[in-house]
Amino acid sequence: MPNSGYFDVKRDIAIEKAGGFWCHACLVSHPAAEQSADPRYCQGCYDFLLKEAEILPKTKRPAWIPKPEKAGEKQYPVPGIGDRIMSTVKSKNFEVDIIQPRVSKVTRGKRGPKFSELPEGLIKELASQGQGSKAIGTMLKREFGIEVSYKTIQRRLSR
Repeated sequence: MPNSGYFDVKRDIAIEKAGGFWCHACLVSHPAAEQSADPRYCQGCYDFLLKEAEILPKTKRPAWIPKPEKAGEKQYPVPGIGDRIMSTVKSKNFEVDIIQPRVSKVTRGKRGPKFSELPEGLIKELASQGQGSKAIGTMLKREFGIEVSYKTIQRRLSR
């Protein structure tokens, strides 16, 4: 059964092989003579889409709005694809930031909680007198203004 409708794949392939192009708006191949300034559209679709774009607010500019091809700039049929193409070594787009690890002198060269200076002699003395780590933490906060977790005190005593 022959296709006599608007869409015909065999016809479109033949037109493209003869030097035509594919219109991204009407979804049909056209001869090269019908191509508009925007290589994605035929002249009829280009004119129609320009009129549609006049209705839109100036702040919103969707990717389908026709634009004339700039000299030396390639148009991409799908918006955003050209933005993500990596460049060659001669371009600065290939450079990446070297992210330094979060290691500093404050943390003694390893990740985890920051090392804080505590009166270890006093902590060991209070622990030898029978005070628990929570009582030692409370006493350090009240007497010296040092806020420290009881878990930190337990870690220091276990060393």
